[in-house]
Amino acid sequence: FDELNIGSDSRSIMAKLGVVFQQTTLDLDLTVLQNLTYFGALHGLSAQTVLTRITPVLSQLALLERLHDRVRALNEGHRRRVEIARCMIHQPQYLLLDEATVGLDVDSRKLILEHIRALAAAEHITVLWTTHLMDEVAENDPVFILNQGRLIEQGICHELLVRYQKSSVFDLYRSLTQPQGLM
Repeated sequence: FDELNIGSDSRSIMAKLGVVFQQTTLDLDLTVLQNLTYFGALHGLSAQTVLTRITPVLSQLALLERLHDRVRALNEGHRRRVEIARCMIHQPQYLLLDEATVGLDVDSRKLILEHIRALAAAEHITVLWTTHLMDEVAENDPVFILNQGRLIEQGICHELLVRYQKSSVFDLYRSLTQPQGLM
């Protein structure tokens, strides 16, 4: 976050950050559009600006036709997509996605992964993606492996696989996090 101080510049930091939490934070009784415009208003954006910014994202996430549906009527995959769209309204530079695809069907997971990867590449957005789902990690991804709250390894995925002579991210993770006698 450049030279910002979390204590004195928290508003500036939050303006640059888009977050999707593991548990939904949408208002289930509002429509998709109402949730999005409310969030946009928190960032000082008009409803028209929100709609202009979010229409292409909703289209890519196959949600445009659900704009006037109450969130309660959406399945978990659609709700997660709305949260992804919502975190992009204010055009953040950084995304924090906490277990963004846990519990979703295969098609929703694939759509979200592809969307976020394309978005990061096209918009030069930094994405911090926390996950326990090893298939979400690509060979060229920077990886940070945590165990009991401590960073135990970091590097480019394929380089770590070569260094530790492992054939999969799962094997790499297990070898670095399990006590020697349990492997």
